[in-house]
Amino acid sequence: MEFKRLLEFCATADENTAQNDIRKHLPKGLQQAPQAFKPYEESLQKLDTQIWEQVKQKLLQRTIKDDIRGWAQFYDTLAEVRGYCFLQDSGYTNVHFIPEVNNTRTPDIEATGSDGKTCLLESKSIGFSDDERKYILENTKRIGTDKTLIVRNVTQGMPIQLKNKIENTVETAKEQLLGYLPQDQSIKRIIYLTLLLDIPMMLDMQNYTEVVNFVRKVIREETEVDIEIDPLSTI
Repeated sequence: MEFKRLLEFCATADENTAQNDIRKHLPKGLQQAPQAFKPYEESLQKLDTQIWEQVKQKLLQRTIKDDIRGWAQFYDTLAEVRGYCFLQDSGYTNVHFIPEVNNTRTPDIEATGSDGKTCLLESKSIGFSDDERKYILENTKRIGTDKTLIVRNVTQGMPIQLKNKIENTVETAKEQLLGYLPQDQSIKRIIYLTLLLDIPMMLDMQNYTEVVNFVRKVIREETEVDIEIDPLSTI
């Protein structure tokens, strides 16, 4: 597919752009792994011009690579866009991003359902573990050298660190949703969770199924919020 909007975003870079700015690297990524970026581009192309400009300005604030988390903030913003499109595709109207306020944790998106009631959506992403990021960084450094690439076995089951991360992420999202307009009990509240499992886990679909079941078990204990798991996670 044509990556019209992601390339438009990359085109905002110039000769003064830092080397650890994602705009310097994304075009190559689009060529090497187009399937990984296709869902993001499809969501961006659904946005009208005004919303796209808002998203682009937000992305421009999250272009610099962090030493540990990489460009996680950039991809978190793209995940928010997928949550926005999820509401639109589900028939919600007046879908809009809630303005960020300093020192205040608010949900990401507000919309109106067909019944006229308000819906709030909080987008959360769980990406690669720190160990996985270090592995990818190390193997990237070895490409083109005389060092052998690191090879690992398929992982079976969920590590306790991932279970803890899911529980903490869901709890944080729940607090953000329930803390916004708490007096209105008619509001529908949704956690939109994007999961990106470590590569050794993704090689076995049974692991993905186990993770999804665990997420739903965590959220079943909460009657005040719903959860949607982004199928992007299966890529």
